Order: sequence, then C-alpha cells, then structure tokens
Amino acid sequence: MRQLVFSLSVLGKASFALCRGHVMLRSIVTPLILCSLPALAFAGQAVPAKPNPDKGWYFSGKGGPSFSTLQGVTASQSGAQAREDSSANVVGAFGMAGGYEWSYRYRIPLRTELEFMNRTEVTYDASPLRTSQNSGALASTVQNVTTMAKGYWHFPVGSSAWWPFVSAGLGWAHNTAKSQYTPSGSGMSKHSQSNDDLAWSVGAGATFKLGPDVMNDIELRYVDLGKVNWGLPAENIEANGFGAFSATEVVFSLRYMF
Repeated sequence: MRQLVFSLSVLGKASFALCRGHVMLRSIVTPLILCSLPALAFAGQAVPAKPNPDKGWYFSGKGGPSFSTLQGVTASQSGAQAREDSSANVVGAFGMAGGYEWSYRYRIPLRTELEFMNRTEVTYDASPLRTSQNSGALASTVQNVTTMAKGYWHFPVGSSAWWPFVSAGLGWAHNTAKSQYTPSGSGMSKHSQSNDDLAWSVGAGATFKLGPDVMNDIELRYVDLGKVNWGLPAENIEANGFGAFSATEVVFSLRYMF
C-alpha cells in the first residue's frame, strides 16, 4: 500500500511539472502515465527481490532517437523579433551510466545512477534572421551534452523476467551553438558559443531481464535541455525559457550487473 501511495505521488508531481510547460510537455503526459499504469495495478502484489549483498553495482550503455525541439527563439535586442521562432529535428542520443540497485542489499525498489548523454546536432536556420529589413542570414546547429543524476523507482509485478518503473533526473546541460552568419551587405563569418544550464527529466518504462547479470531497460522520457545563446556579434538570438530546448526520447539501455 505504501508503494502504491508513493507511486501515485510521483506520477502526480511529474504530471504537474509537465503541464506547466509548453504544449509539447502536455502531449507526453498521457503516454508517461499509460506506461506507469501496469505498475500501479500490480504494486499491491509486489514481491521483494532476494537479498544478495554481493550484487548492486552496474554499468550501462544507452542510445535511441531524440525528438528535439528549439522553441521561443527571440532576438536579444529589445523590440527585435526572430523570423523563425522554432525548429524540430529527430537526432540521436547516445551515452552511458554507472549506478547502484538498492533492492539486492536493502530491499528497496530503487535504482540510482550517474548518466552521461551526448546528442547529435539540431539545426536552426533563418534567412533573413529577423523580420525587420536589412537583416542578415543564419545557418546554425546546436549540440547538447547532459550529465545527470537519475533515480528509478521499480514496481515488482510478481515476475522475475520484467518489471516497470518511473524515473526522474536532475543535472547539467552544456549546449554549443555553431553558426555561419552573413550580415546584410557583408561577408559570411563563423561563430561558436557555449552555455551551461540546468537539465531535468521525467519518464517511465520497463526493465527486461536477459540473463543473471544482464538487463535491458526501455524508457520513454521528456528532457529539458536548458537554454541556448548563439552569441552573434550583431542580431544575436537566444532560446531561454521553460522548455525552450527540450527533447522527447525513447532510450534503450543494456545494463550489466557486477
């Protein structure tokens, strides 16, 4: 019963945080909750993992498609308006993680890890850059790296072959914008600007046991990737707001216990 109350609390908080954001955030609330329904249905039948103090630590490799979005792009100058205020790309997300599963020694259905993820470049182009006359043209890419502390709350379902989970993470985002900027009436110049910001995630998924020490995790998650500033010498633009740079991802993980 306590696990059921806890799971409802987690889902409530996650849904509240998602609904405060952009429409894209609200669009993923439903699949996240649906992914978690099996967990709620079987939480009352939870079977604790067998104690094994020699197990717990693990390493995993991760990868999958990342449906990334830049939105709310605005010009830094007061009163200026960017011609293209958004861009959406499907990119790749790849990384690794190391962590500890608490159920073996402490009988707690919790898994914690430190995750490193690298995402391929999202494109943002605008020609002209602003809606005003005599504005330059921009061709750019934005590349993201996150380092995040993550927690997974598992829901045993009476099966040793699979079990669902919900997840949450908090960490650091490093975004690099590379630009080819051509001012009106001038030659093209190249620029690069990096920014650091807060990153966070919420998700749901399932773990499948492939062998005594090998697990496969499949997770659907939303990730807020922080802010982006292009750092242009003139007509600079930025995406700086709640959900301005974000991604909905399907992540496949292969995890080895040792």
